[in-house]
Amino acid sequence: MAVIRNARSGKTGRKDIIKIEDDVDVNLDVLGFIDPHITVNVIQGGRIVEKKRMAPPDKVVNVVKCKNPRCITTVERGLPQIFHRQPGSEVYRCHYCEQEY
Repeated sequence: MAVIRNARSGKTGRKDIIKIEDDVDVNLDVLGFIDPHITVNVIQGGRIVEKKRMAPPDKVVNVVKCKNPRCITTVERGLPQIFHRQPGSEVYRCHYCEQEY
């Protein structure tokens, strides 16, 4: 795995690159959560075979933690950290306490 930051790009000026070799099961929804405008290029044999535009997922599980100190997830350690995206926006809310992330 390699992470390259601020690489020169003809279209955008600068871009970040994450290179993962081999077939690794990667949750691409997490990348869409981090940056909803991200593009994932699938490369095989040294050539780009597919370009995927990621969209923000409707639900993320165990990616971020709720910041609310009174949330049930801070007391019950076994509960999954679930956040749902509000329709029509990029705002996520905790499944349990509705705290905005």
